[in-house]
Amino acid sequence: MRGIIRFYVALASALCVSHICAGKLFPTRTKITWVNGIAHMPEHMNDPTFVISAIFGGVNVDYCHNPSSMTSESDYIGFVKDGIQASTHKMGRLTPEVDSLVEHLRGALAEVGKNGRVIHIAHSQGSVITWLAAQRLKPEECKRIEIISFGGAATICTTEFSFARCINYYAVNDPILNVVPSAVKALKSGFSFGDGMQQEIVFLASRTGDPVTDHGLLNPTYLEALCWEGQRYQSLFVSPLGQAGAAFVGPLASTCTWFPNFAYEMTRRVFVAVVRICMMLWDILKYAFNKYLGKEERYEPIQLQS
Repeated sequence: MRGIIRFYVALASALCVSHICAGKLFPTRTKITWVNGIAHMPEHMNDPTFVISAIFGGVNVDYCHNPSSMTSESDYIGFVKDGIQASTHKMGRLTPEVDSLVEHLRGALAEVGKNGRVIHIAHSQGSVITWLAAQRLKPEECKRIEIISFGGAATICTTEFSFARCINYYAVNDPILNVVPSAVKALKSGFSFGDGMQQEIVFLASRTGDPVTDHGLLNPTYLEALCWEGQRYQSLFVSPLGQAGAAFVGPLASTCTWFPNFAYEMTRRVFVAVVRICMMLWDILKYAFNKYLGKEERYEPIQLQS
């Protein structure tokens, strides 16, 4: 009797090991896609696509370009127009960009087949476009898609959509948090879980100290989380022969930017100027208030007695 039990235990163990090995040698068919935020002209899509591919083990990465109103890297008016369009997306306005992403995701699903998995990366405005596109997808389509969002203008969670997995990364000082109440609520409470009790909103400590820089997909804060996701992907979906480390990607990505340098520099200058104006107005109001109430500071000389 014991011999029979040992035989079945050994058989079950062998089947389990063979299943694991087969799963690694013949992993689930996948497709990685990504959609950008504001201020990305066509030529700005190449560097992030290359970096994402390297981080995820050298696999092919397809992007759905969210076009910009900018005609050049010095077109700050176009940059402002992009921001205005993003605000209309926040209000639920459907645009051709949403239609393009729906078609893009369905094409990726058709490519991997009914048993495959699409890994979709979204950044900034791209996240709110993804949120709008998800409303057009069928539940059975969502079940074959994983969402990885960075600095998203909207949070995407399994409590709202039937995606296979959702993860939303936010730098704690990312300016985008000012327009994402659900993320701010999660930051204050410290917890945000999906249907499977997996944490779906993750906050990251700043790696640069600059809020505008921290918002960039390929800047240090989000790049580190992107590397985490790349390692997870390789451990689950890439065979041992095809795995590649992401440890050497950081220095390579340091030369890339999430939107043109000019736009970043102008945004930083405007931010600093607004802060200085507010501080100056505060000083003026404080002086006027004290003078009106007769509480202005008076300085009288001190007489020293010999």
